[in-house]
Amino acid sequence: MIERILVELAKNVKQIHTLSTHKPNWITRVDEGGIYVETEASREKYKSGEKAEIHEFISFEFLQQAWKEFANVRTATANDFIRTRGRTSFLMAFFSQLPFVAVTTVDNSIAIQLKEFQTDDLPCEQYDKVITFLEELVNGTYDPKRISQQVDESLYKEKSNSRQDLRILGFLNKSHEVNNKLLKEYSQTENKTGFLRQLMLEREYFQTVLFTLGLLQNYSKQQKKEALVELGMTIVRNSRGENLMVESVAKDRTRHLLMWLENVGIIDQKWDLTTLSEGGSSMVSNLRTGFLKIMNEYLEAKRNSFASHLLGSFVRREITKEIEKLTFMDKNQYTVTGSVGQGNWASVPWIAVLNKNITTSTQRGYYIVYLFSEDMQRLYLTLAQGVTETSKEEIEGIKREIREVITMSEKVKKDDGIFLGTSQKARGYADSTAAYISYSVQEMPGEEELVEDLQEMIQYYEQYISFKTRGLQETVEYHSDMVTSDLIYERFEQDLTDLDLIDHISSYIQSKGFYYNKTDIINLFLSLKTKPFVILSGISGTGKTKVVQWFAESLGATEENGQFTLIPVRPDWSDSSDLLGYVDIQGEFQERPLIKVLEEAEKHPERPYFVVLDEMNLARVEYYFSDFLSVIESRKWANGKIVTSAVLPESVVGKRVIIPANVYVVGTVNMDETTHPLSKKVLDRANTIEFNEVKLDFFEFLTDLEEVEAKNVSNKSLTAEFLHLKDCFKSHKDLVKQVTNVLIEINGILDNIGAQVGYRVRDEICFYMAYNEEAKLLPFDEALDYQIYQKILPRLAGSDGRTEEALKRLYLLCKNQEFDNRDLDHDNGTYAKYNRCARKLAQMLRRFEYDGFTSFWL
Repeated sequence: MIERILVELAKNVKQIHTLSTHKPNWITRVDEGGIYVETEASREKYKSGEKAEIHEFISFEFLQQAWKEFANVRTATANDFIRTRGRTSFLMAFFSQLPFVAVTTVDNSIAIQLKEFQTDDLPCEQYDKVITFLEELVNGTYDPKRISQQVDESLYKEKSNSRQDLRILGFLNKSHEVNNKLLKEYSQTENKTGFLRQLMLEREYFQTVLFTLGLLQNYSKQQKKEALVELGMTIVRNSRGENLMVESVAKDRTRHLLMWLENVGIIDQKWDLTTLSEGGSSMVSNLRTGFLKIMNEYLEAKRNSFASHLLGSFVRREITKEIEKLTFMDKNQYTVTGSVGQGNWASVPWIAVLNKNITTSTQRGYYIVYLFSEDMQRLYLTLAQGVTETSKEEIEGIKREIREVITMSEKVKKDDGIFLGTSQKARGYADSTAAYISYSVQEMPGEEELVEDLQEMIQYYEQYISFKTRGLQETVEYHSDMVTSDLIYERFEQDLTDLDLIDHISSYIQSKGFYYNKTDIINLFLSLKTKPFVILSGISGTGKTKVVQWFAESLGATEENGQFTLIPVRPDWSDSSDLLGYVDIQGEFQERPLIKVLEEAEKHPERPYFVVLDEMNLARVEYYFSDFLSVIESRKWANGKIVTSAVLPESVVGKRVIIPANVYVVGTVNMDETTHPLSKKVLDRANTIEFNEVKLDFFEFLTDLEEVEAKNVSNKSLTAEFLHLKDCFKSHKDLVKQVTNVLIEINGILDNIGAQVGYRVRDEICFYMAYNEEAKLLPFDEALDYQIYQKILPRLAGSDGRTEEALKRLYLLCKNQEFDNRDLDHDNGTYAKYNRCARKLAQMLRRFEYDGFTSFWL
């Protein structure tokens, strides 16, 4: 029966946003076989002719399989969807629309989790018996702490169960102590059924049941109960929190709960929600009835005492709950609050939706707010501002900016035509309004339209937040049923945390049909941050150039905008003139590609620029690149910025050209008969990353539904923080000493073959390890494993016994056991402290055994 809940959810939800990238997915059609989903990417590809269909089809069978995989683990990341891996972004976002599914994180990855309740959250006694016991408490007939002493055995079970159920409503705590304040409010209210109804609506499990009934409104009572029983057996545990609720208990508790809801008028005899509008698509929401109630009763209420008036409670509690339970309202992100005044009736009551990251008070910031006119004839859904703590100049500036930046549908007005009344408050609220939708009390739209309008206004709200905080302008234009999304790129660079950056890059590369281990992406990121020169080696065709291209493109650096440049190296390059430039026969300096990149990067220090020297060892690297390498080593701090010496003499170029801190150079190398070896001078100055692992039969990542969009990322996310060891030592003293001790041990091994490392290598390894520690990206040993592999092993080669002995001693350090060539075929380094290094050293020793010579590069 839970499958029916999923089917009906698909019919009622029109738009969801993926959890990690917040990209919209539109459910445009649902038929007997499944649902049709459109994304920004699918629409763009359809428009350009790349796709024959604008949608992606997801069958209900596929959806149900995904639910089973989720339910089996109860907390799921994308990796837990095995048979349904291809569409995990959509699936996780879709399941999160259910009120009993929470969004969380596991090991810094987005996850969804089944909420869990206990049997104590469901009633165990008939409604009338519980109410009888409640009245007996009001009258002082029983002391809930002494029930066993006050009733005989025949009544004890009934009274004990009733006592338990009053805990659900909040009248008693777990120690059976009375909530005297709540009990007094109940005893003094005239509408006791309405009071109990509100208490039930505030209980999370009751809300979950109502949500489910709203979805299943067209099903029979038996089918509704079966679905709720199965749901209870899925998310409710016994009172000790051990085992899930068994079927017999689930049936009994669910029956009582439904009777409770029916007795207080929340559901009717068919177990349909009495608050559903005739349209029905809003599920449990009841905005229309609530708004009309306020507009029809408010003026009369103002003639009565303000204190404890039920309409005030309705605005503050009930109508806000109606908004909070809407499927697109994230409780972790939004706060909903309502007011009819403080101590006295307000001339303009309001209900506000606040993004917690922007403001938690209606006195400041900008937010969405429903404003009721003083004569209660009109209601305005507005994007407005707090007037108490905001200057008039700031109010006008934000109002003007919203109207200019955010493109809205014709339904939304962006003028000063809103009229709330003549009071000072009414005029102030009107003046703060940037955009609004107007409703008349005589022609209030249906529930579905009201809900869609609120969702639309929230999208505009979030677009403006994005514009203000991340600089990204998004405009959404509505055309009939379809929403299209266009991006206006005035270049605003985003600052991302290291973890967010890695997640984004990895997802982007995978969406392009390429797969690299996430740890390899982390390693590339840390290597570039350590020093803006990295070498990628490996067999031909493993995607060395592509990984840099997609890495750069994910951050907004493309060939089209000049932030990504591919320079193929020619075998005849013998000096720097082909790379940097030269003086022609007329005495004029002719710029080459790299100089142009350096000049452009210096103009835009906030943007990262990437240069790929493709097959850089077709020519001798030292011949054409030595000048550039020397200048990289001249990096220093000046006025809080990283600067270098001039790349070429100013007298030659006619201007001063340096290597800006936002330029990252990556060289790709192949080692075969057509290429030249790399000298220690080059290897010392780079991290050498090897791409040799190939998994030809791995296809799962190719079926992902979501196309990940690039982000314009600020260079702050990549730029170096350390240039000298003293910069790093201040904040990472223990780490530096720990790393240095390992390097001293390695140098002791390498001393006999003259391959020991110097200060430069030590410093850069420490920088890498410090960046890793700050961002908590890799375990210490795994990070150091990468560094030994990339900074030390590439220097090793030889044909004598000293080389073999050094390799074996290094193997012992990495593997924690002696090298034995008899076990070579079975030795994969699985249990090594430095796993990658152990495997590579085993390969090098195998080569030594076969050929009497070995090298990292063979």
